[in-house]
Amino acid sequence: MGVKERVALITGASRGIGRGLAVGFARAGAQVVVNYRKSREEADKTVNQIIDQGGRAMAIQADVSERKDVVRMKNEIMHNLGRLDILVNNAGMNRQNFFWDITDEEWDLLMKVNLKSVFICAQEFMPVMAENNWGRIINIASVSGQYGGPKTLHYATSKAGIISLTQGLSRYGAKDNILVNAIAPGIIKTDMTKKELEGPMGKTLVEGTLVKKPGEINDVLQACLHLASDEQNYITGHTLNVNGGIYLG
Repeated sequence: MGVKERVALITGASRGIGRGLAVGFARAGAQVVVNYRKSREEADKTVNQIIDQGGRAMAIQADVSERKDVVRMKNEIMHNLGRLDILVNNAGMNRQNFFWDITDEEWDLLMKVNLKSVFICAQEFMPVMAENNWGRIINIASVSGQYGGPKTLHYATSKAGIISLTQGLSRYGAKDNILVNAIAPGIIKTDMTKKELEGPMGKTLVEGTLVKKPGEINDVLQACLHLASDEQNYITGHTLNVNGGIYLG
């Protein structure tokens, strides 16, 4: 069955990896909720792409770092679809700055957007999943959360927090057949990173992988689909690295 006929919420799905995940889950047969924070126009592009390919999708605006927004989104999903089976916590942001130059405001912003949002969404949606004794939560972390990127220390710390939170959530979800895992992507080529990857720093990063190339959104998608599938029932609390062997390069 994979994810066919499942209801999946992808946060931050109006562009980039989030859009690719939403389209991919719909192509695999899931009914997809496209979450976005700001741009309804971009979210509609994701929804229209899904519909054009014969899939089913709806867009819901919510700032997932704000509980009142998440509760409103949950109520809308339950009213329209009746359940939620799969939650992919993809929404996030990055700000490059050396440790000495990170402000309190920058630190708090990344912790709120990247980490607190995962906590809130899990706390609101796990009881919904428990009602059906089935659920899959996939948290998008980052390789940065495993090595402490020197120019993105606040981002790296927030992603490391996601990995730890994933482990804790897996303990709470197990009794209700809710499996919780994380994916830690490395260098992934998107419309937003394409220009950076073509520059000197990007080329250096790519050379640091074993495979000497950036990853594709489809690489992250396939990992997500596996962890979300009802064909796997024994992986939880795990962080799956999708990084081209960057640790060994």
